[in-house]
Amino acid sequence: MTNKIVLGFEVHQPFRIRKDAFWNPRFRGSIEEKYFDNELNRQIFERVKAKCYIPATSIVMEEIEAGEDEGREVKFFYSVSGTLLEQAERWGKDFLDLLQLLSSTKKVEFLAQTYYHSVTSLWEDKTEWREQVKSHLEALKSLLGQNPVTFENTELLTDPSIVQEAEELGFKGLIMEGKESVLNGKSPNFVFRRKDGNISILPRNYVLSDDIAFRFSNTKWDQYPLTAQKYSEWIRSTPGQLVTVFVDYETFGEHNWKESGILEFLRWLPRELNKVGVTMSLPREVINSPYYDLEIEGISSWADVRKDHSSWLGNIMQWAYDEAVRRAEMPSRELGGDYLKAWKRFTTSDNYYYLFTEGGGPGEVHSYFNAYNSPIDGFLNEFYAVNAFLHEELSKLGINNEPFFFYKGGKKVGIAWNESEFMEVLKRDESLKENVKYLREWLK
Repeated sequence: MTNKIVLGFEVHQPFRIRKDAFWNPRFRGSIEEKYFDNELNRQIFERVKAKCYIPATSIVMEEIEAGEDEGREVKFFYSVSGTLLEQAERWGKDFLDLLQLLSSTKKVEFLAQTYYHSVTSLWEDKTEWREQVKSHLEALKSLLGQNPVTFENTELLTDPSIVQEAEELGFKGLIMEGKESVLNGKSPNFVFRRKDGNISILPRNYVLSDDIAFRFSNTKWDQYPLTAQKYSEWIRSTPGQLVTVFVDYETFGEHNWKESGILEFLRWLPRELNKVGVTMSLPREVINSPYYDLEIEGISSWADVRKDHSSWLGNIMQWAYDEAVRRAEMPSRELGGDYLKAWKRFTTSDNYYYLFTEGGGPGEVHSYFNAYNSPIDGFLNEFYAVNAFLHEELSKLGINNEPFFFYKGGKKVGIAWNESEFMEVLKRDESLKENVKYLREWLK
């Protein structure tokens, strides 16, 4: 029996690449206007804001206040991407005001993640990943007044190197998927400590999370309808130290419409949890009480059946798009400004996710979230856009040669287009110095 729940929400919107990048290329306007569809981004943000962000956040705020009046602890955590915060500043100040109000209650914890909700943690060179995490920390401090101690990598992508990096950046806790093969038979309903480290691990209970996120509106589900009372009893009867539930915020009003009862479920859940004796806690409040040591092996995420990285880097279109993005990194750094900001947006995980081609249940989920008509349509536009972007950068820098590829252990680990970029890559990783012997030949 557990008497504690850690309950939170993923809140993210990407800057989507234009749907007509390949079919109707434009070469006027700002860098952002050339490659990203801000009219579509605005429309989607405003729709989701009206259906989910404002009503759901208002309910959370109201229940926190009601809990204070009635002597109940009502607490939630949020993981809000930097790109979502940018869009809120542009098109949703009322939503941003609500987030700031939540932060001021001290009953809501905001987690750190990558600013661009990117796949850069999957790259061997973690330089860009670290930069995005630090940018996100700055945004949370500036906009929401919080200094996070708990980290959530993009889509819960986790492997030993990511956990170690998170600990080295000073985080005290990390949320990951409660994948059976990673937990080695242990229940996800405990706080773990990384073996040979100090960072605490909170595994997500994906069954209880998906009961809300994916099964709430399924009339064929044998537990339909799901009520706050029933769900609270499930939490209470679950063995373990605590239950970590983490879902997309859009679950409340966008993926499940208001008519499904999902918003009322959110409203009544804190009250019903209290009735059965389950306390709502924040990650920062529980990470100091690890129960088991855990050796992280392999890779995990919260996506699809395999729960690994294949939702983003599992097929040849995704690999090709990733290669193109990585080719554009050093020119983007040389040019800086709008070019660097645009390049970082190309690293967003959604751009990779749209190119997933498998069928079945995972295919249906990807299709539902796809910004394009199909993965092939997405690839044509995204691959064209990032290569057109790179071509523009190389022209601006006066570069007309092929790139230099750095290899280590048989793997491609870096790309440079000129001598200054070559030296910059070497500064990042001194173990690549053996590549210097090829520099003169390349410069010919």
